[in-house]
Amino acid sequence: MIDLRTVVKKEEQRICQVNNASLQGRTANAITIMDNDTIHEWAKDGEIVITSSRMMPQNVQSAKSVIQRLAQRNICCLMVKPYSQDTQSKLSREIISYADTLNFPLFEIKEKVTYIQLINDFNSLLFQDRRTSKMADLDLDYLLKSNSATDKDFDFISGLKGVDLYKLFARIIRISLVETPKSSERMMVQYNLISQLHSLFANLEAQNKITTYFVLESANGATVVAFFDENQAKKPPYDRQIYHKLMSNIRIPHFSLYEGVASLHKAKNLHRSFTEACFGMDVAKTMDWQNHPIFYRDVSLWELVNQISRIQDSRLYPVEMDQMLTNPEIFETVQQFFNHNESIKETSEALYTHPNTIRYRLNMIYKQTGLDYRRTNDKFLIYIALIEKLLKE
Repeated sequence: MIDLRTVVKKEEQRICQVNNASLQGRTANAITIMDNDTIHEWAKDGEIVITSSRMMPQNVQSAKSVIQRLAQRNICCLMVKPYSQDTQSKLSREIISYADTLNFPLFEIKEKVTYIQLINDFNSLLFQDRRTSKMADLDLDYLLKSNSATDKDFDFISGLKGVDLYKLFARIIRISLVETPKSSERMMVQYNLISQLHSLFANLEAQNKITTYFVLESANGATVVAFFDENQAKKPPYDRQIYHKLMSNIRIPHFSLYEGVASLHKAKNLHRSFTEACFGMDVAKTMDWQNHPIFYRDVSLWELVNQISRIQDSRLYPVEMDQMLTNPEIFETVQQFFNHNESIKETSEALYTHPNTIRYRLNMIYKQTGLDYRRTNDKFLIYIALIEKLLKE
């Protein structure tokens, strides 16, 4: 995908924007010619559409309908070539203003410029961008999976962004679709996700909340690598808003998402950041926590428990606790008890039962295991038993 601003800069002698729609965050993945108005049959997300003013309806309301349908199909922009230099052959002020209300970019193709010139230039840019992106993806894949990265390993991606990324801070965000798309819709869903991520993080970059970013596609989602300078590196608890907003803004019809967010690290520790984001997403999948970010620091205890549980004979709590959690009522009660910050009242409301019933079930644990939910240490051990059970499922 190519940033629309890159296309406009290269073609500044051939096109000019006629409205005030923002180009920020807009990316293009193809270019096509509009030769009919059955937009639903041929328009695809991310395309640059070029056409002649002869193809635009003369009726203003009909022309507005064309603009609206293109915008709804997530078309990157529309470029119109007037069939003559007469005012009548150009887009009217009313149509241009309407496109502004939709924040949909309109361009006029200059006289003597041909479609084939624009198409060839765009395809050349696209080919170059894909080669560069592939090389950047390979470098980033190495950096994410290597725990011995050096300054030189960042040289290529730093050159692409014009900043020494090795000296910055970084945070990894892993995103996965909850459901696997059908083969017939997979490419469209994946493109929809990637283009929205590019748009969101490009806006964050424009607002100076991040220095730069990369989006890497994966089989069923994406990995975002965001870089921050000293001033942008927000400290807890003020660093969460971006990622909650990310999940609330991404819209993929009929699909939900899992999101794992790493803690902030120095860029040289990208491998650690990637590991944290992956673990956060794994916990989200285990718990089926959809459409909200899972921060590593909120589940870091889970990783510790997971590591301890792999050590032979490393039992932290009575074996009877595992047996208690095989009882569906006890398991659900314990899970909701910790999900609601150990509040008896909120747990009972979540389970639609009386608070005394919750107390009775928790006291059953005490009678069978000796672990008292009212004591901090015992409560912690009950929580560890719950985590181990969830991680094994």
